[in-house]
Amino acid sequence: MHARCNAGERKLFEALKRHLPDDHLVWHDLPIGDAGLQPDFVILSPRQGLLVLEVKDWKRNTLVGADKHRVQLNVERGVVTSPHPLAQARQHVLALADRMQLDPALVAAEGRFKGKLLFPWGWGCALVNLKRDDVSDPGFAEIFPSDRTLLRDDLSDDVDTETFSQRLWSMMQVNFPHTMTLPQQDRVRWHLFPTLRVEPQQEVLGLGEAKPESPVRMHDMMHVMDMQQEREARRMGDGHRVIHGVAGSGKTMILVFRAQHLSKAAAAVGRPVLVLCYNRALAERIAYLLEQRGVSESSQGVVVRSFHSWCEDMVRTYQLEVKTPRSPAGAYFAELAATVERALATGFVPKGQYTAVMIDEAHDFEDSWLRMSVELVNPATKALLVLYDHAQAIYKKQNRKTPFKALGIDVVGGRRSTILRTNYRNTAEVLSLALRCAGELMSQIPGDGSSSDMDDSELGALLDGGGGDAPVSVVHPDSAGRRGPMPVLHEAESPRAEALWQVQRITQLQSEGVRLGQIAVVFRFKAAMEPLEEALRVHGIACQSMRTLKPRDLRWTDDAVRILTAHSVKGLEFSHVFVGAIDAFEEAKHQSAADELRLLYVAMTRATLWLALSARRVGPLVDQVRGQLERLRTEWAELG
Repeated sequence: MHARCNAGERKLFEALKRHLPDDHLVWHDLPIGDAGLQPDFVILSPRQGLLVLEVKDWKRNTLVGADKHRVQLNVERGVVTSPHPLAQARQHVLALADRMQLDPALVAAEGRFKGKLLFPWGWGCALVNLKRDDVSDPGFAEIFPSDRTLLRDDLSDDVDTETFSQRLWSMMQVNFPHTMTLPQQDRVRWHLFPTLRVEPQQEVLGLGEAKPESPVRMHDMMHVMDMQQEREARRMGDGHRVIHGVAGSGKTMILVFRAQHLSKAAAAVGRPVLVLCYNRALAERIAYLLEQRGVSESSQGVVVRSFHSWCEDMVRTYQLEVKTPRSPAGAYFAELAATVERALATGFVPKGQYTAVMIDEAHDFEDSWLRMSVELVNPATKALLVLYDHAQAIYKKQNRKTPFKALGIDVVGGRRSTILRTNYRNTAEVLSLALRCAGELMSQIPGDGSSSDMDDSELGALLDGGGGDAPVSVVHPDSAGRRGPMPVLHEAESPRAEALWQVQRITQLQSEGVRLGQIAVVFRFKAAMEPLEEALRVHGIACQSMRTLKPRDLRWTDDAVRILTAHSVKGLEFSHVFVGAIDAFEEAKHQSAADELRLLYVAMTRATLWLALSARRVGPLVDQVRGQLERLRTEWAELG
């Protein structure tokens, strides 16, 4: 922030940095609200409220005239008129206050101040080059009231914190005692910065029914990046960056924020932002999230592809020949990637054709794909973003042994790498069960030498090569503490009995007001889906199944139960999730136990609120899940 400030703004910034406590939030020169107003500084204090400030570095001989709406300035090209900074700040904060008063969680529900904001708010300006001696005439105070105007004297190093605080908070419109809770602060941030909004996926996909301006809908839908996510998204400049984040930590939303931020500049220079991931369902979800924010491929700002879809784009565009037939698919995709890699190395596919490259779920990428991605970034920006979580690596046969530095990803000493440890997606109950069931995976996978967790220095050592041949470690997620119902396990006598139980639970959820589009049923294999499809059809319940539909044919705006494979559900989330036939996770051929545990963990952590597991036969995995669930219930019951 210090580097972005001009000389005048820097004087105020330094004073704020000296005097404000650590629990205060300060933003500089960022668009706020849906109208995109852009004040110089916004300050949010848990106890004092919301304050908007404008900063001017005018000198006394520059200011030649003023009223309460405009000022006249003597500059090199003559006398010019500029908006009054107090009028600007007032306009900004009034627009915000009007909007926030529609939010039931931010206003008094009863009493004398019913419908009014729970916290104070105000506005002011800082004239950082004017001293009191410069503006001693009475007329100045009428145009720039002293209780709303900071002068150079107020920003001096010899001003103590108590005096500065009194001057700063005298700018509030009203003063009354109130301490904002963390959820209330997050809701204020939701209103301040639309780009930080994290919509629940069922809302993003058009399944909501209330109008956007409805206070009830506003109350239900507000989710916002936490402060660490916001800092990561805002502070990214050019260069390579790696974010190692647990499931549900907001990695994809950081990517969407960053892609949106770069899209206009990318479109202007004709070099789009490329977003890559492994599976097509996740690519379509990211593209939809960007479209909801006004960013699409048609605007030439951002291109979103699965890695192999991007390779096929290159084959068509540059007339490359893939010599392996499309069947079997595994051999074809391997040769497809190798063909594009050779073309990139020889110049048939141009290097540096994208303003930025962003990779979601990079743990599923082969080493060669990551090397190719580095080559695609414009060398002038070197803007590469890699999002990673080894615990969810469900496509790779073994843990990655190659340090990122050896792949050309340069995050020297870990200074451009970050770990996001907090899971915001799942309730504490869902996350606890998922971690217990994948406990061996999340602590130490036998034979792979991985540590149970990493601190930032360990991540940095690994990224820049200091880890030698050490694999990428698993980061153990922390719960955000959100509570919900305890998961359930149903052991059925047959596939048909399991399907009937699932339909009964879905019908019950419907009666409780849960929309079908909020429900997903996840299976290990497509072949296991047919009994449920038939049971849903008999009961007149709409569904879309990956057994009969390709990912691109799923109509996400339809209110229907989604029946998905554990691989395809990766990166998605639903409020209510069934994981069916869990015994199949230990019957997969050619897959290690660790791979199947990882896949089950991914399936379980798609649930934001409610999780139901079912099995068709007993076995070691079912016994493990049953035992872990019983222990979890007992331990939490003892805790009250």
